Amino acid sequence: MSLPQEIVVLLEEEFGYRHWVWMPEMSAEELKEWWQAIPTVAPYFYDGPKAFPGQIHQIYWETKYQRESEHCETQLEEGEFFFVKPVEDGNRRVLAPLSHSMRMPDEYWRAHIHVDCDSYLMTPDKEMIYHAGNVSDNEYYSDNYEPSPEVEDAWAQALIDQVGRIVREEADGDNTDDRILEEPN
Repeated sequence: MSLPQEIVVLLEEEFGYRHWVWMPEMSAEELKEWWQAIPTVAPYFYDGPKAFPGQIHQIYWETKYQRESEHCETQLEEGEFFFVKPVEDGNRRVLAPLSHSMRMPDEYWRAHIHVDCDSYLMTPDKEMIYHAGNVSDNEYYSDNYEPSPEVEDAWAQALIDQVGRIVREEADGDNTDDRILEEPN
């Protein structure tokens, strides 16, 4: 049996406006099967992909829009990133670099997590893989959309868990919703 080729996934977390490098430590087929078995992305909505299998690391990644903005100070090239750690700086949160700029491999996967109508995993060949609980935008945003009781319970539990972390001030070390303001230090 040969070892699976290492897969690297650039993961965009929409709710937290964060980016991650995820190395799932499984073969392509195992990764696809794992993703397709997810009944809902609710458990990952507030806390991001921290419970994903394998290794997951927060990164600073600039979108094309950010790179072309006159306010962009880092000037990373397309495909470049650096590992970061959120830290407190007075009364604001910033991202402290943990590495020099690095490049994604030529063949990397992409993923997006947010809600059940827009989360996906995409292979380097642009094959879209959807989780078991995926629904179309039209269905999700229709007036008569009713998620299954299991999906409703998962979203309720995700909210209860997040409120508990906020009350205990354990919400990623940050009990605010200002993660979008995290900028490189």
